[in-house]
Amino acid sequence: MAYKHLSPLRIGLLAALLLALAAASVACAPAPPTEEMASDMEEGPQTGGTLVVGTTDDIINFDAFSLGFVSYPMQNQCYDSLILYDKRLNIMPRLATAWETNAEGTSVTLTLRDDVVWHNGRAFVADDVVQNIDRALVPDTGSNVHGMVQTVTGATANGDHSVTIDFAAPTPNMFDILNVMRIMAPESFDSLANSCIGTGPFKLKEWIPGDVLTFTRNEDYWEEGRPYLDEVSFKPFDDLEALVTALETGIIDAAIAIPPKDYQRLLDAGIAVEFGQGGLLYSITVNPPDPDQPEGALSDKRVRQAVCWSIDRDAIVDQALFGVGGATVVPFPDYSVAYFEELADHYSFDLDAAAALLDEAGWVDTDGDGVRDKDGVKLVLNTITIQAFPETTDIGTILEADMATIGVEIDVEPLDSATYGPRHLGTPETNGSAVFDLDVTFVGRQHLDPMGLFDNSPFRPRSSPIFPHGDFPEGYVEQLAIAGSTFDRETRRAAFLQVGEIMLDSCIDIPISWKYTLFARQANVHGLDWTVNDELIAGNTWVE
Repeated sequence: MAYKHLSPLRIGLLAALLLALAAASVACAPAPPTEEMASDMEEGPQTGGTLVVGTTDDIINFDAFSLGFVSYPMQNQCYDSLILYDKRLNIMPRLATAWETNAEGTSVTLTLRDDVVWHNGRAFVADDVVQNIDRALVPDTGSNVHGMVQTVTGATANGDHSVTIDFAAPTPNMFDILNVMRIMAPESFDSLANSCIGTGPFKLKEWIPGDVLTFTRNEDYWEEGRPYLDEVSFKPFDDLEALVTALETGIIDAAIAIPPKDYQRLLDAGIAVEFGQGGLLYSITVNPPDPDQPEGALSDKRVRQAVCWSIDRDAIVDQALFGVGGATVVPFPDYSVAYFEELADHYSFDLDAAAALLDEAGWVDTDGDGVRDKDGVKLVLNTITIQAFPETTDIGTILEADMATIGVEIDVEPLDSATYGPRHLGTPETNGSAVFDLDVTFVGRQHLDPMGLFDNSPFRPRSSPIFPHGDFPEGYVEQLAIAGSTFDRETRRAAFLQVGEIMLDSCIDIPISWKYTLFARQANVHGLDWTVNDELIAGNTWVE
């Protein structure tokens, strides 16, 4: 069964429309239930029981600002956000019940719930939001959220149940920020390495790293009647064959991110498998040497462009993703304000073009061993992949075979998460510089406002592990600043066009295919859900 023509669901809304919808104090009604949810409601949810969810890797910590995929299991269990998008991008109330923006789009005032308590029993108040905003504004503590709040100047509590967030400029993605930012108890900031205090439907019961993460029902949860479950446990599997077998044999009730190759196998076994929102993107990050490092092959743009011409996207979707994907040369879906048809076919799979660029750059095979060299150095590119997502290694292997035919050695290195993270993001010991030549990875949030893409570490125009010294391609940072500080559509499109052209020319971030998170569940599991960013929601789940 082939799915290679899949594209992200058309859930994008123009930022100006979001602002217009939010502008006069709004309290949203819940979106209509899906057909499956309606059927479940007719049967009546059952209270109690435990849900065991298999994952491809363990969490690293409980920092809600850390938005890596491994953090997704805990985000909506322990924590709540101020608002939450539904699948149609309607803004749904969570800790905030109403919101009002000013006419310029430079501030938003939120009315907060007055019936919420933290897991430690303390009342949730506006100053908690202020302290979370303050934490996000600091690079060392803001993690992934820090990149999103660059136009935020601060937040002010208006009593206990109202807060105003101010922005230095009109901010088209202000509601994207509120959607993704979970609120943590300030008194927990220093203990996030091993515990969490939130306002979510479940409290942390136990975390045995590498074995199990268990949450128990929050009896004081503000949403009446929820959660239904007594407990939800997440069990990481190093062996993904064992994960799939655990589903087939009923050892686990559900799973997140099952490998694409097992999609049909699980359907045949009677396991329900559902597609996430399609808001993720497989990509290859190219990491040229920093200015304080010796020049290398990737210092030359022609070598990077040779990599761009060597990506066989159709083969990757068919062979590595088993048809569960959609090839793309650009990082934005066609409904996006940042999508341009004229850029969408800028690169194709053309090894002759790649070889010509390498010849022009002076990389030739001087000793007949099949690998190009220059000044005594072989053209070998260290390529890291993610063990927990074996399709990334399969992508690297396809690239390895193709580039070997033109004299480039791709050294594929699958890494566990504990090793991958520091190599992918850099560390203080590396002065914030990533450690790889190529990185087969995936990113997200580009299916909302386009600025969401540039919160991801390979793309962000600040605190970048690829450009830790700020030596970005000319115009990249400046045009992103323009695109992110106006609601005028034509101004944004002009800026995004330049950014797109710069990205294609510099060949630092190479889109490959849309990534679909596959959620699997047993037939007795109902109401399992996820956000538009594919973060699991267990608060409405019940089991027979």
